[in-house]
Amino acid sequence: MALRLKHDLPEDGVTGDGPEGLFVLLPEVPGGEWRYWHVDGGTLGSDHRFAPGHDAPWGDLEGMRVVALAPAALAPVRIAPRGEMPIAQALSATRLDPPGLRAPMADTHIAVAASADGDAVLCSAVAKSDMDAWLGELATAGLNVDALVPAALALPRADAGTVASGELGGQALARTPSAAFAGEADLLPALAPGADSVAVDEDRLAARLVETFRHPELDLRQGAYALPRVSYFRLPDWAQLARMAAILALLVFLIFVVETVKLNLDANAREDAAIEAARARFPGVGDLAGAEAEIRAELLRRGVGGVAFADSAPAVFAAMQPNPSINLRNLNWRADGTLAIRAAAPTDQALNQMLIALQRDGWQVTAPPQVAPDASGSTVADITVRAP
Repeated sequence: MALRLKHDLPEDGVTGDGPEGLFVLLPEVPGGEWRYWHVDGGTLGSDHRFAPGHDAPWGDLEGMRVVALAPAALAPVRIAPRGEMPIAQALSATRLDPPGLRAPMADTHIAVAASADGDAVLCSAVAKSDMDAWLGELATAGLNVDALVPAALALPRADAGTVASGELGGQALARTPSAAFAGEADLLPALAPGADSVAVDEDRLAARLVETFRHPELDLRQGAYALPRVSYFRLPDWAQLARMAAILALLVFLIFVVETVKLNLDANAREDAAIEAARARFPGVGDLAGAEAEIRAELLRRGVGGVAFADSAPAVFAAMQPNPSINLRNLNWRADGTLAIRAAAPTDQALNQMLIALQRDGWQVTAPPQVAPDASGSTVADITVRAP
């Protein structure tokens, strides 16, 4: 049967908004001729033929949906009532014990699904060799199908006591309330005895194809044949990922630059304010270092706080520098601002030179009136240094 063109289709759900892509009917014989239809905006296109081994005529399908129909003769479907079991339990039970299975379980792929109303379980037992052949042929033609559906499910559900029959791409299809299979004339009396045959017209079959393309009742691509999940580490669009990473890096850099500029501006403002405050007392101040030096000198002249260990200790080390023979045996900073040291030198003359240098720099120094050599032969003196 040749399905109608787009402008010939009725307006009963065949046309309208919907996914775009390709619909493929696989042949019953490997290497046979394919039938395919383009689906555009939920509209089924005209029937086309494709011979495997030739260049694919459907063009670029990037981002589009691709659905294939497995031949009904090799992918029959049984439909059994769910009974009282929960749907998940019914699906598991059917998968473990499929009805009517004749081939070895190890060589058979079992696909199951719940019916649209949830009252029945659909089951299809397909040879793994057929599944491998179908997916291999599709991959050779550049197609990685989103769904692989038994062709007989393209027929609408039949009422009790009837068998729906139709033809699609030269394949005879049949469907009863309990099964969907190849509708060969010799099989109908055996598989649907006493049932009234109801032919499905072209319009209804076309509508069912679009419905199947959108929402397959049973997808054979499950279990070992399921589509691989997309990993975040194997994204197909590395260019887009690189652009996003570059934009993120640029945003981080811009945030860093803006924050750095803000901190610098704030620090400069605070520095200017501190210099202006110092100039109110010391007009000659030009920078923070000069302001700090002026303030410490003023505190030294007044004899008040402001002198810390960082002031007196460098002064002691500077006074010792001309006399490398002087050693500090002890160094102690007191809470009242006094630096207590124990100095040792070969002679008392070296210690006196250090004391004179500290006094010349304006420090208040105390030392014992008499010094004497210790057991090591060095002259030792306990000295205190503080601001005047």
